[in-house]
Amino acid sequence: MDYNGTDVFYKGSGDGQNAVVLLHGWGASSAAMDGVYKYLTGCGKAVYAIDFPGFGQSDFPPETWGVYEYADCVQYVLNSLGVRRPILIGHSFGGRVALILGARKVASKLVLTDAAGLKPKMSLKKKWAIARYKRAKRKGKAPQNAGSADYAALSPAMQKVFVRIVNTHLDGLLEKIDVPTLLFWGKEDRDTPPYMARRMQKGIKNSGLIMMEHAGHFAYAERSDVFHAAVGVFTSQSGE
Repeated sequence: MDYNGTDVFYKGSGDGQNAVVLLHGWGASSAAMDGVYKYLTGCGKAVYAIDFPGFGQSDFPPETWGVYEYADCVQYVLNSLGVRRPILIGHSFGGRVALILGARKVASKLVLTDAAGLKPKMSLKKKWAIARYKRAKRKGKAPQNAGSADYAALSPAMQKVFVRIVNTHLDGLLEKIDVPTLLFWGKEDRDTPPYMARRMQKGIKNSGLIMMEHAGHFAYAERSDVFHAAVGVFTSQSGE
């Protein structure tokens, strides 16, 4: 599908009034959620999955997008497909997009699994490391390998997108979300630690949290048996 000159890949079909939409994490594609896709379609549900621009089979975004531009893109795709008030399932970066669309009243329900988007706590050690890096950068001596593995794996254009996204905090949106929300988290998640799940549960008034032992940032895949069962029940219950 064309979105302002960017080809956006999606898969799925079915009743746009009762659809589930899968939003993958950063650096992945819709294929990362194939297990969820197959489970829900096997339950007879209408399911759609989107490759975010810059990943999978979608084009790269034409400019330095931020998370709100990604949310605009997804909203356009859903409207074009006639998908109204879907249930959004977002993992990690996909959770950022789901939070925005939930605050915009686009979704009927949210499932946020190890979702990103909240301002992280910062240790004194990390603050010092950032300060040292900024001083070195000003002097033209910043190390070439600075930054996370996710950052290093990107093209220069997508690195700019990544920086813009991770510096956009969505904490203020939580109180604007009033639809049923399921939080599914790995207790050993170090990318979006459990305190973020608890903060989301506190901020989203109609939310519940499942915290999984022996699971990390990909809890939905690591404990797919529990995740599928929980999502199967959650998506079958009546809405608001």
